[in-house]
Amino acid sequence: MDGKVLKLGEVLIEEGLINPEQLKEALDIQHTDGRKLGQLLIELGFVTEEQLLTSLGRLYQLPYISLAGMVPNAKVTQLIPVDILKMNQVAPIEIKDNCLLVAINNPLDLSAIQIIQDISGYKVKPVLANRKQISDFLDHYEGNILTQRITQKKAKQDEDDAPIIRYVESLISRAIKERASDIHLEPMEDKMRVRFRIDGCLYEKDSISKDFERRVISRIKIVSGMDVADNIRPQDGRLSVPSLNQKQEYDIRVSTIPDIMGENMVLRILDKSFTDFSLGSLGMPAEQTAKVEKLVKRPYGMILVTGPTGAGKSTSLYAMLNTINDVSRNIITVEDPVEYKMAGINQTAINNRAGYHFATAIRHILRHDPDVIMVGEIRDTETADIAIRAALTGHLVMSTLHTNSAAAAITRLVDMGIEPFLIQSALIGVIAQRLVRRLCPHCKEEYEPDQEIRDQIKKFTGEEFHGTLARPKGCKECFQLGYRGRVAIYEILTVNDTIRKMILKSADEGEIVQAATTTGMKTLRNDGMKKALEKVTTVEEVLQATLTDDE
Repeated sequence: MDGKVLKLGEVLIEEGLINPEQLKEALDIQHTDGRKLGQLLIELGFVTEEQLLTSLGRLYQLPYISLAGMVPNAKVTQLIPVDILKMNQVAPIEIKDNCLLVAINNPLDLSAIQIIQDISGYKVKPVLANRKQISDFLDHYEGNILTQRITQKKAKQDEDDAPIIRYVESLISRAIKERASDIHLEPMEDKMRVRFRIDGCLYEKDSISKDFERRVISRIKIVSGMDVADNIRPQDGRLSVPSLNQKQEYDIRVSTIPDIMGENMVLRILDKSFTDFSLGSLGMPAEQTAKVEKLVKRPYGMILVTGPTGAGKSTSLYAMLNTINDVSRNIITVEDPVEYKMAGINQTAINNRAGYHFATAIRHILRHDPDVIMVGEIRDTETADIAIRAALTGHLVMSTLHTNSAAAAITRLVDMGIEPFLIQSALIGVIAQRLVRRLCPHCKEEYEPDQEIRDQIKKFTGEEFHGTLARPKGCKECFQLGYRGRVAIYEILTVNDTIRKMILKSADEGEIVQAATTTGMKTLRNDGMKKALEKVTTVEEVLQATLTDDE
């Protein structure tokens, strides 16, 4: 054993991956706590797992392979129980030349190889693979077994129920594990496509046979309180599920629409345990945070948050409310629906069937002695009018609009028929925002940008850029996407005397932007470029998120 350890160290030195001093440091630690040399070298940052496995492969004459994107073979999934595989951390890949190709992480674990050989009846041919990739492969392997059980056409109905239930549960669990915000179940001609939206982008993850598409949809309808028999009208439902560690609970909103190929379903996933609603958690620079704090502490007036669907507007509103949430204020919200429950705040949801719309709700709320009113969205002239009048009568009103910039919110209100003199009197600030993907901190890599990117940066800094930026690479922590999570970029328009004069003379969006930037407003793209220069995101992400109509 000692000979092998020394030989591994010698191989790594020979290949230039470590130096003798690094080997000695790792061996000294090993002598005190008995951990494996390879594990210590990785933890000390001297080698990566891939480099170590490649060297181990040469040492033990085993090939090193990547399991990324590899799909379990249907024939192989019938051979060995998945719990045995997980216990031994080995992944059977395929049968070739009457041998079972098996991925292992520890070349010295001969007992695991023997167990697989005994159960499968095949001679095992081991290969080395990344530990996380083996774990992910086994998760997929388990999912394939569930899918196979579901697709047994001749099984009895009651025998099929359990696999379908397990499949739906595993699908939701997998989406939560991969940080998906939505699950899309889309009927197609020959299958039902399953896609996850992760950090704003859709990725195909699975497919369901046409024979069992209906039963999967029905199962989700049952648990979300929807009418299983009605597949010709849109429906909405809701369910709650615990996380894998039982410490969190997720709220899932389900919606269906009829499709020419079947029934289209989307599941929106919300973490009910998420409570970090603070301005500090939004990623605003200190200067912008100070502006927002000043706005929300005003006794009356209207604050609007603008941006497209999925830009994080609701999260910003919750953070703003949380900033002023204390026993001295009566805060009431009207939402569609209530996404997160907040202690100390009175929350109500609109009910279109009962005629309880945003405008109706605001009228009733005004009779409840509110200090602060949050309106989920201004969708029509009636809601805009009553919200503005509430702001003019001593209430702080917060709401959202779907516009591309802060200045466009003003022109949108005018287009809705609101008089400019009312807007300039009521409106105190507008916050425009977008979400851009955050580079994975574990694998992002620095590079020198080309001239086109440097020119884009120069437009906003006014100077030639000679530094480095960061770009996505992909690793086990981000599921090979290169991005992990999202960060918001902001544009904050404070309505001062200059802007009020612009509103009164019905200035267009461009004129308002020019006046606002002259008095210190940073545009969405400015804020985004700052985050790209800080290597939080990429220039490409910022440009994509802030495209204007003339670009």
